[in-house]
Amino acid sequence: MISIIIAIGVFRYYQKLAVRNGKVHWKYGFLGMGICLGVQLLFWLIYKSIEMLLNSQEPDLLSATLVTALGWIASIFTVWFVHQHLEKSWRKDVILTNKSEIEEIGAEHTKDLH
Repeated sequence: MISIIIAIGVFRYYQKLAVRNGKVHWKYGFLGMGICLGVQLLFWLIYKSIEMLLNSQEPDLLSATLVTALGWIASIFTVWFVHQHLEKSWRKDVILTNKSEIEEIGAEHTKDLH
C-alpha cells in the first residue's frame, strides 16, 4: 500500500517537472512511477535470489520488512536523482536554444546590411 502511495506522489512530482518545462506531463509521470516501482521490484528480486542461493526455507518477516523499507528509500533516492538529471539537462537545452536564437538574430541583421 505504501508503495502505491509513493508511486502516486512520484507521478505528481514528475508531472510538475514536465509541465514547468513544456513536456508531455503524463509520459513523465509514468516514467517516474516506472522508475519507482522498478527499483522496488529490483530490490525484491535481489532479496529472493539471495534467499534462494542460501536455501532458506522459512520466510523471515524481519528481513522482508527491511528489504521493503530499503526498496522504498532506494526508489525515492533514484527518482530524485533522475528528476535532478532531467531538470539539469532541460535547463541546458533552454540555455542553448536561447543562445542560438540570439545568434540567429545577429546573423539576420548582418545579412540585411550586405
